[in-house]
Amino acid sequence: MLKEDKISKYRDHIEKGSSLTVKEKEVFDRYFFAFSQLLDGLSERQVVELLMMYPAPIGGLSQSMAYNVVNGCQEIFGTANFDNAKRVAKRYIYATRLEELANKIEGVAVSTAEKSDKIHWEDIEDPIEKALNKNYKEKLGAEAAVMFEKAANVLMKAAKIRGLLEKDKTENPNKFKAAPNIIFTDDLGALEIIRQIEDIEYENVSTDEGATGEGEVATDESGEIDSFE
Repeated sequence: MLKEDKISKYRDHIEKGSSLTVKEKEVFDRYFFAFSQLLDGLSERQVVELLMMYPAPIGGLSQSMAYNVVNGCQEIFGTANFDNAKRVAKRYIYATRLEELANKIEGVAVSTAEKSDKIHWEDIEDPIEKALNKNYKEKLGAEAAVMFEKAANVLMKAAKIRGLLEKDKTENPNKFKAAPNIIFTDDLGALEIIRQIEDIEYENVSTDEGATGEGEVATDESGEIDSFE
């Protein structure tokens, strides 16, 4: 059985994209491989045998360790709602592939930008060669900018799949309101007292001191007269 902190760490990696160490990522990939085989319909025994025969670092495990991986993967991804677990697993796959694609695009963009930075056309004396180098530098710069933008867009799609762009849910303010104190009684005397309280006219004390009353006039510093109806 996995420790709760390990389960939480791996689930945070799936749902929030939190980072793992190289060793943790290697172990996580093993759990994910085992769970994906279960999703494809293999029995636990078949997955154990596959983990024993599969090449390292995913496989090459002893029988006891392979059983631990099969049990652990179900603790991480959950088995109470198998359809939901399958959806979560696929979402993780798609998001991971998009992130890998974004990294590749960004790598090409960086390489293109570096190539552009190495082109210096200002000191070239031949006007034709100077113009060609300037245009080529600007072209590479523009291509790099487009690729950086594409990489950002792909990352946004990955973030959306992971649910990172969803707004945090806010609590309903009515949830914290005190419930009304309702009292049921057939005491006619008590009911009469309640009616008397409700019929009492209270003095309106909401008017600010110094406020101009109805029908009064006031003058500002310029001498203009304002009427308050």
